[in-house]
Amino acid sequence: MHDRNHLNFHCDWQFGFSVRSVLKGTVGYLLDWSGCGGLNLKRNIEVWNPFSNSGQKVVSGRTIKCIGLIENFRYEAGPTDPIRIKAYVSKETASDIRARLARPLTNPRLKLAWYIIDFDEADKLWFEAAYLKSPKTAEASLDSTGGDLQIFVDNHHTRISDTLDIAVFGFEFQVVPADKKKSTLEFATGSKLRLVKQWGTGK
Repeated sequence: MHDRNHLNFHCDWQFGFSVRSVLKGTVGYLLDWSGCGGLNLKRNIEVWNPFSNSGQKVVSGRTIKCIGLIENFRYEAGPTDPIRIKAYVSKETASDIRARLARPLTNPRLKLAWYIIDFDEADKLWFEAAYLKSPKTAEASLDSTGGDLQIFVDNHHTRISDTLDIAVFGFEFQVVPADKKKSTLEFATGSKLRLVKQWGTGK
């Protein structure tokens, strides 16, 4: 669920991998991630789209292709506040990230996009809870804490569930707006309540 004071979303990533129509939950997708000197992650995970109706603007169709399923999205809602995302990605993607992190990252710039949907129990409707309104991908830079760039990938896999023997790997990173770039982010806490935030200060 989200926190109204901060725009934090805890997503049911396991539900996202194995959607059953009788269940509802908050589901997040890492749609795009490219930069940092050639680390261009592929949308090599395809999962069922639980929303899949005319109210959906960001994606459409019965399935969603993504880089990973989001577990946590954290943002304190200020124009220069960092965004921290933890997602679960494929073995191939985790290997690509590990290979890139084996040598120094000289350029922390990247482009990324995320998408979170949720279910309004009162109105019995799915709604788009977090996405990029404009542009479709945000220009960002990896954040650093104490001189360490905030990008990590698990060495050990996590199984999706006891019944699905599919291994995924945790991928966590923290980004801030790229210098002189801004994005318009849209959030919602229900099917009728929307909140627009500017991320970045522009020129």
